[in-house]
Amino acid sequence: MRGIVIGLALMLGACARESGDAPAGCDLQAAREIAFSSGESADEVLTRAIGPSCDKAIGLFVLRTAEGYPVWSWSAPLAHRFGDVFAAEDSEHVQSFLDAWAQPEITTTQAAPAWPALAPGQTTLDQLTYEDVRARNLPMLCHFSGTARQTCVFWEPAAGGAGQLYDRDVEESQE
Repeated sequence: MRGIVIGLALMLGACARESGDAPAGCDLQAAREIAFSSGESADEVLTRAIGPSCDKAIGLFVLRTAEGYPVWSWSAPLAHRFGDVFAAEDSEHVQSFLDAWAQPEITTTQAAPAWPALAPGQTTLDQLTYEDVRARNLPMLCHFSGTARQTCVFWEPAAGGAGQLYDRDVEESQE
């Protein structure tokens, strides 16, 4: 029964698109190769906007290894995290945003602030884990996750994945 309902919904959606009743939508993306998990392999960052219109789009940031395995993802409604900066049909502005978003800052965990300098809620890690990750000087990638806000993740080679290290205000990264 569920399959029939899903099938009908897909058919109705296709009919609406064919008849011109549906909005143009905002399904855009940008991709870029980066060196993160290994100095020898080219990982990929994919940024995407998905929505019925650009002012109602969800933003998706995905990091994949050279083998195609997803190791980090982040998503949120663009208007809630970055403000009401995109008009409904402003695909050019959204594409420019996605192109810039696909260029994260790559550094190492030693560039992260020492534990005493962190504000409450800036990391979900406990002090011992945070200090261990920072001391091991692992690759760290920082991407925008809001207006004047970045989320920084580190590559953990033993686990073959990325983990969130901390969030920071953009002004902090300029110091």
